[in-house]
Amino acid sequence: MATLSLTMIVKNEERHIERCLRSAKLMVDEIIVVDTGSNDRTKQIAAEYGAKIFDYPWNDSFADARNFALSQSSGDWNLVMDADEYFITDYSKQIRNFIESNKRAIGRIAIVNRYLHEGEIRYSRHLSARLLPKGVFYQGRIHEQVVSNLPHLKTEIEVHHDGYFQTDKTDRNLPLLLKELETDPENPYLLYHVAINYKNKKEYHKADTYFSRAYSKLSRKEGFAPVLIVDYLYNIIACGNVESGLTIIENEREFLADYPDFHFVSGLLYMDVILKDVANHLEKIDWIEHAFLTCLRLGDTGRTDSVIGSGSFLAAYNLAVFYEVFGETERAVQFYQEAGRYEYQPALNRLRLLLGKSE
Repeated sequence: MATLSLTMIVKNEERHIERCLRSAKLMVDEIIVVDTGSNDRTKQIAAEYGAKIFDYPWNDSFADARNFALSQSSGDWNLVMDADEYFITDYSKQIRNFIESNKRAIGRIAIVNRYLHEGEIRYSRHLSARLLPKGVFYQGRIHEQVVSNLPHLKTEIEVHHDGYFQTDKTDRNLPLLLKELETDPENPYLLYHVAINYKNKKEYHKADTYFSRAYSKLSRKEGFAPVLIVDYLYNIIACGNVESGLTIIENEREFLADYPDFHFVSGLLYMDVILKDVANHLEKIDWIEHAFLTCLRLGDTGRTDSVIGSGSFLAAYNLAVFYEVFGETERAVQFYQEAGRYEYQPALNRLRLLLGKSE
């Protein structure tokens, strides 16, 4: 029977690592923890879970550290995790089925990210190559990628991640990204992640420069192309340059026809366009309704990089707000109720107010 090792790189993760190891220990045969300079109880906690612990001098390269961890593993397969990730379900059966059914393939695992958006907790989902057969390694100083010609196959496995929740890692990430970009200045993946970091710092105009460069380099074959375009549109809204967003939406309408997140941000951008110049954009009012209805028709997608709710309760809520603004209270209540079925609190609050008024 093939053996499986959990491989991790860590530094000062005493707040998170026990949760991670506790959730994964029964699914793996070995735990490899590579520490890059902790001065807290991280290594002590890892030792309590039977981990094999190795020290590694940090050299500003996540790929180098991950590859060192993989080189210490004795397993036939490696499950790669970060300390701020954890399972909420036992996936032993699913992992074993994948390993036994796919002798030479890379398993893509759904990562559910918890983050804060304008004071509201939201969740997004993306797929990441984390179940690796022995001999597969990484490249990239930061946002490292698996280097392999093996097929990448989606698994049934889901991992939760909250490392970016109310935490700003841009001061760590941005210098590494800019250094990596110096060696490959036309790489759209690196340009995109530089843009995201500036966006997270609320330096939207600086982010726009990198988004524009990344967008211009896309072939549309990249797995990250859809989310790059959507994030670019969100940044355009933040910059206030919404007219340019209309051109992007038109250009990408066919490419992203089945992506609810694209239609969701399109609806938000149409709102801003109208608010900026009502007299010249009244015809776009119907575009808002169509965008959010399309989200609901598509539903929450199983594809990578999607905000949970963009095809369900978030779209229903925005549609309800749209109808309420235009005095269609009955339809507003209908879609607030739809959003409320997901226990979406803003919709429930609005429902109480509207239904209270009608009594």
